[in-house]
Amino acid sequence: MAREEVPMTIRRTIVELDTTELNVTQFCAQHGISTWFFWDIRRRYAAGGLAAIEPRSRAPHRVANKTSIEIEDAVVAKRKELADAGLDAGPASIAFYLRRVRCVPSEATIWRILTARGFIVADPSKRPKRSGRRFTAERANERWGLDDTGWELADATEVKILNVIDDHSRLLVASTALERCTGTAALDVLCEAAATLGWPERFLSDNAKAFRHTLATAVAELGVAAGHSRPYHPQTNGKVERFHQTLKQWLAKQPPAHTLEELQIQLDIFRYLYNHQRPHRGVNRNFPAQVWEHAPKSGPATGLLHVPTKIRRTTVHNGQVSASRSYLISIGSKHDGSEALVILTGLACHVFIDGQLIRHLTINPKQRSQPRNVKRGPAPKNPEPLP
Repeated sequence: MAREEVPMTIRRTIVELDTTELNVTQFCAQHGISTWFFWDIRRRYAAGGLAAIEPRSRAPHRVANKTSIEIEDAVVAKRKELADAGLDAGPASIAFYLRRVRCVPSEATIWRILTARGFIVADPSKRPKRSGRRFTAERANERWGLDDTGWELADATEVKILNVIDDHSRLLVASTALERCTGTAALDVLCEAAATLGWPERFLSDNAKAFRHTLATAVAELGVAAGHSRPYHPQTNGKVERFHQTLKQWLAKQPPAHTLEELQIQLDIFRYLYNHQRPHRGVNRNFPAQVWEHAPKSGPATGLLHVPTKIRRTTVHNGQVSASRSYLISIGSKHDGSEALVILTGLACHVFIDGQLIRHLTINPKQRSQPRNVKRGPAPKNPEPLP
């Protein structure tokens, strides 16, 4: 057959010619066709008429690398499964969860399958806008982004969820349900996280009073710096702002929580999924918990790294609080009955009440009681001159 498509005019001429006196070889040479094609056209015309001599597609009857129907069905099933669970159901996520399936297609192929099945409708206006520069902390615990977002319980009671994200690893440091997001409550959340992960070098939040004043003042005593985004500019703290959407998408697929305790159980489940089972695009499709574990760590500029922090909540009794089983800290009887937050980092001890620092001291390990006023011995009458 000829390399180029033979026009219909020549095809009709072939079937109309009288071959009794025609030199077929010479005719084919003049028109750049093979004698096999000449006789094939005449056979096709005799069998089916003019419709039979129309140009045929030269595409193969079966594409060797075509995605099978079984794989397409698996892609669609996984898409529905992830969407019903409230998880990301994009092509990259589907490819990850189908990674153990034989002949798993590429992300581009998955996108084409979902588009053909009607699950994706391309909208150029929703194409993500990429900025020229991305800001990411170089170390884990270098910067924690935090912010609160609203949610409703089953009875339409409005509550708050405080989320804390490590900027480097995207680790979900904390996700805590609160009646109100006060500075004292935010300090409690950070203390709980620091007891496991260590204190960050700094935190980043918006300009809410609870963060800008109460929380920032309290953690400054621990050596943790504070940063705040410009008013009406949530992009500065964009990682945690974007996380709110991911969390709410998952919560919307869960049974409505009736109490803060039920909501907290749901948040704890999602925190584990997010950190350990959900690959994150922002860290090259790795798990945030793995990135945080293997990343170099930062911490408060005034403190030592890898020094464990112990958190204790207790009630002031007889002007004292218990920092541990070994130490009693005196803070004054005027605080009796108040709930105190005791933070012990090595021998450095901080006592807070309602987010306010009440006492900061270095523990004397030789004695159980740590009095407020340490008595000093009398100064020598004739001190020796300094050399």
